[in-house]
Amino acid sequence: MFVRSLRQKRNWSQQQLAQLSGLNIRTIQRVEKGENVGLETLKSLAAVFEVDVGMLKTESINGNELNTTQNNKDTMIDLEKREQMARAEVKSKKGFYILVSFLLGIFLFFFVPNYNHGENLGALISIAICFAMIIGAYAITVFQPFGEKWEKRKIKQTMDSYEEEGKL
Repeated sequence: MFVRSLRQKRNWSQQQLAQLSGLNIRTIQRVEKGENVGLETLKSLAAVFEVDVGMLKTESINGNELNTTQNNKDTMIDLEKREQMARAEVKSKKGFYILVSFLLGIFLFFFVPNYNHGENLGALISIAICFAMIIGAYAITVFQPFGEKWEKRKIKQTMDSYEEEGKL
């Protein structure tokens, strides 16, 4: 594989490459054998060799280095896009939990000193309902219970029901 030739050009042992990249020597061996490895492994190796991650997805046939097919490049791009989407989703969920914690803190801050044995209970319940509505609306945008996955599931169910009706 291309990684082996890059390593040998620099006169590095597998152990040295493992230390420089922060990977296990076993992982280096798997990469050089051409086994599937994760995107993070490829990013670590690309950083050490100062090359693009896509370059590491090349094969060596009879000593000639060839670029992988467009399919492998598309797979790398898909992995990177999925990673970016996952990061954005985790960031939005983190923001949601921060907001919930903040609103609960605010509510408790005002609830405890203003309870007055039930005198202000109506106002506090109104505030609690408003906060719950804010949290609920934000939860729908963050967790998307009726998002793309839900739509795909419903479309599949509808298509399956059409098929069943056609077979009856």
